[in-house]
Amino acid sequence: MTADLVALRERIAAITARPRTAFPSRYREGQGGVTQGGGTRRLPPNCIEEMTPFGPVAVRREWFPDDGSQEVGALSTCLGFAPDELRRPLFLDTETTGLSGGTGTVAFLVGLAWREGDGLSLAQYFLCDFDQEQALLWAVGQCISHAGVLVSYNGRSFDWPLLQTRLVLRRAAWPSLPHLDLLTLARRIFRPRLPDCALQTIEQSVLDLHRADDLPGSLIPGRYFAWLRQGDPRTLDPVFLHNQQDVLSMALLLARFEAMLSDSDDLHPLDRFGRARFLEARGFQVEAIGEYRHLWREHQVGGGLRAARGALGLRLARLLRRQGRWEEARAVLEECWQTQTYPYPAAIELAKLLEHQVRDLAAARRIVSDALRLLAVAVVSNAQWRADLERRQQRLERRLGRDDVRAFALTG
Repeated sequence: MTADLVALRERIAAITARPRTAFPSRYREGQGGVTQGGGTRRLPPNCIEEMTPFGPVAVRREWFPDDGSQEVGALSTCLGFAPDELRRPLFLDTETTGLSGGTGTVAFLVGLAWREGDGLSLAQYFLCDFDQEQALLWAVGQCISHAGVLVSYNGRSFDWPLLQTRLVLRRAAWPSLPHLDLLTLARRIFRPRLPDCALQTIEQSVLDLHRADDLPGSLIPGRYFAWLRQGDPRTLDPVFLHNQQDVLSMALLLARFEAMLSDSDDLHPLDRFGRARFLEARGFQVEAIGEYRHLWREHQVGGGLRAARGALGLRLARLLRRQGRWEEARAVLEECWQTQTYPYPAAIELAKLLEHQVRDLAAARRIVSDALRLLAVAVVSNAQWRADLERRQQRLERRLGRDDVRAFALTG
């Protein structure tokens, strides 16, 4: 059993044994805590206590100017949110006692930001003691009730389910709210260019933000347990700062996505490719074809899409084929087949088009046979490609055999 777990159990036992007292309606901020009657309640620096129906909750409040655009038209159109909802976002990020989730994990710091005036109002609700969790959840719920859409980064998979679990355990509930997880957008648009889509990677590569002396997320639970044991206020400053930056970065990233979806002219070619992938996934096929065609022409004159040119050609050809533009799709696929290092997916798509749309079974079989011969001597093979090509070859040979039989019967 770890020292942190022992300390936590001792803390919970002390809380359970503590007699309940009524809290006064007013508190004042102190250097190391809040004066309450004749004693002092320990608080992190720059925090105050605010009253709720379930007792006091510690909160640190700040306001930041925001000169960025607050347009939401492109996001609203692409994502299906009402414009009024997106104009009232609530940015949320939590710091927790563990990174794996589960019923034993508690959110001890909940950072929330919303637009107020010409800036962003930030509230960071902090759990000074585990008996204050009901008060913290109530305060967060009040903020949620006034928002139009909840905005998070990986919150749909981690922060929101964890908070919902805590609500269930406390027999409480929050208003239902549309949820926009920016990680989903980031993966769709930036994955072709970036090694990963962690928030700090996005900050550095997309927002040009570089954190100085940031506390790694893996160390944050230990900082909280150390504060519970020792009460050193300096222990928590990096935690509050880390949470603050996460929340504010989401506001900047939301504005960046709006700009990217509105106009793609100034984007890196790989980001423009990611934008086209996103439009295709959302059903905007005409817009996606326009972006793919632009990038395809740019690639033909030496653009910066060498790593993604195969995927680009396949996506463009598939959309053209769906729209019945078979000759254009055939030209793209034939170029992919002739120029790619691994041309097998292009060969499969080209064979499909030749068989089903062009009705040239002999040409389709020739492409499949050439692809199988090439795959047989490839340094890196692929069982799925091989199986697909072999099935396609067998079907084409059966169809061609039937046609030969019919032709012989007609000619005698």
